[in-house]
Amino acid sequence: MNPLIRVILTSILVLLPTLSFANEQVRYDQISLQAIAAQKVANDVLVATLIVQENGNNPATLANKVNDKMRELLDTSAQYKAIDSHTTGYNSRPFHEKGSVKSWKVSQSITLTSKNFEQLGQLISETNKLATVQSMSFRVSNSLFKETKALLLKEAILNFRNKAKLIADQFGKSNYRLVHINIDKNQAQPSYRMERTMMMSDVASSAPPALSAGTNKVQVNVNGTIELMADN
Repeated sequence: MNPLIRVILTSILVLLPTLSFANEQVRYDQISLQAIAAQKVANDVLVATLIVQENGNNPATLANKVNDKMRELLDTSAQYKAIDSHTTGYNSRPFHEKGSVKSWKVSQSITLTSKNFEQLGQLISETNKLATVQSMSFRVSNSLFKETKALLLKEAILNFRNKAKLIADQFGKSNYRLVHINIDKNQAQPSYRMERTMMMSDVASSAPPALSAGTNKVQVNVNGTIELMADN
């Protein structure tokens, strides 16, 4: 390679980092902060999962029994207009002993969802001979969750702005500018699950189980970075 060309290329390579650094905007007085708005909201939806289960030696016979019970359970739940029902998992499981199948367990689950706790409790009580309670949880409905989040979002942003202004004042700056902000990232909808042992004892009798929905905390987080601005 021509020595003159080599010198020119070397000079360019040396200058590139300097030019790149010069083009970058140097930022000072950047501060990260977070603001939160939260509210307790009454759970207004009850979700119960029931399981129909049969044990024995003939899987085909067990499957028919499970299907019959599930059909009866679905027919009964259809009479409760305030309850949404849908079947979930179906499972046929063999149990082995000394290398051979000793018995079978066939089961199917159904999920019941309602805002009417009284009706759902009555249905569980009415069908306790067909199925047992596998799990039960309370949650905030989608509509109430979105409505609450919308109100909390306004409050959280206002809290962020007030905190940013306070920080600027304490550092003797008249104002600030927003560098970047994250709003309500990865905030899941809360739920409350009842203890299974308590549920089983409640639904063992013919009377509807006593249900207490409780509350959940809905929260909005706002975090970001501000840059304090020098007075002109």
